[in-house]
Amino acid sequence: MSEMNLVVNITCNPPIISIFGPIKESTVDLLNETIPNSCSTTNTGKAPFALVRKENPPHWFGELRAQFASDDIGTSMLFISILDALEEEGTWKLRGGSSMNHDDKASYKFFFVRGAH
Repeated sequence: MSEMNLVVNITCNPPIISIFGPIKESTVDLLNETIPNSCSTTNTGKAPFALVRKENPPHWFGELRAQFASDDIGTSMLFISILDALEEEGTWKLRGGSSMNHDDKASYKFFFVRGAH
């Protein structure tokens, strides 16, 4: 994947997040801090959330196994947490998105570019 593109995949429920593309460690740290508090249910601490680096293909991956993001407020708060963290990084521009329902779940995809006007 190009250094100029970033794709964020979110599947609910439970929330599963994958981030494909280059993001700063400080952004990962911020996401690890804010995402667990963005769901409709509270984090019990039994399954702590942390984005981990996967290598095949290279991406960041995290799963909130014991949490739920409701269709209205929960998913919106989850999206805002991710969008705010990427905005703080200061280089990403949201260029598109899509969603689909399948197997009693909803999947969302956000496309970002760097350096676009």
